[in-house]
Amino acid sequence: MKLRGLRQMRQRRGLSISQLAELTDIRRDTITHLEHGKEEPQPYVLRRLAAALNATTAELLGVAVIESPALSTLPNHSTLHPLHEHPTVAVG
Repeated sequence: MKLRGLRQMRQRRGLSISQLAELTDIRRDTITHLEHGKEEPQPYVLRRLAAALNATTAELLGVAVIESPALSTLPNHSTLHPLHEHPTVAVG
C-alpha cells in the first residue's frame, strides 16, 4: 500500500525525509519505502506521520473523504408530487 499523500505533504511542509524521520522517530529508509509503496505502513507509523505532518491518516493514504450532504438539504418527499398530479399543457 502506497501512502499517496505522504511525499506531497512532506514536501509542502518543506521537510526532507531525514527531517521527517527525526520528527517521527521512524527510520529514513522506512519513510522512503512507504513513499514508494515498498513497505506496508504499521498503524503506529501512520499515526506518527500524521501527527508530524498535521494531517489525517486518510490524507496520508490519499483517500478522498466525501462529505454527505446534511439531511436538512434533501428534498422532503412529502412535497414531491407524482407526475399525474401536475397539470398538462395542451399544445396546438
